[in-house]
Amino acid sequence: MDDLLDTEEETFGSMDLYDLLDLLDWTKAIGVGKPSKDTVSPNIPMTAKTIRFTDRFMREGRSELTPYDASEGSLYVLFLLALAMHAKSPNMFSIDNFDQALNPRLARSITKVFCDRIIEANKTAFITTHNPLVLDGLNLGDDRIRLFTVDRNLNGHTQINRVVVNEKLLETGNSLSKLWVMGMLGGVPNL
Repeated sequence: MDDLLDTEEETFGSMDLYDLLDLLDWTKAIGVGKPSKDTVSPNIPMTAKTIRFTDRFMREGRSELTPYDASEGSLYVLFLLALAMHAKSPNMFSIDNFDQALNPRLARSITKVFCDRIIEANKTAFITTHNPLVLDGLNLGDDRIRLFTVDRNLNGHTQINRVVVNEKLLETGNSLSKLWVMGMLGGVPNL
């Protein structure tokens, strides 16, 4: 995190820091520094450095939060972006339940940003999701971003099918999330 965050240049990896703060809309600032005994319980082991969030809605002097106080979703967004942008992260990896700990609209937004950063870093990521709005964050007009559904046939064999956005799908006027929920893309049980 420390090697991605540059508060002087106002960047997080290849992102403008303000774009990151837009994703974490409750934050006024993010920093990395030594943990303070005032903000971390003495029962928690301390590391040499920790992330600090400044909550824009809280009173001055009480607005600094540690990772222990911040939402799990905020930490997960930082984790996803670090995977996408950090030079030491693998060039190919997978993430199961990409949408975990994220509200649906944040899941959609981080999907778009994550895909952009993965492409920029020339990496490959395989992600799974059960959140329809994640699909709306995918730019399937870019052939480097692909969507697959996984189903089982009548014999129980796994079938993987690529979802190709074509005129027929576009004519429905529905988003990918709606098409998926309606069962038009596959990858959902016939309930």
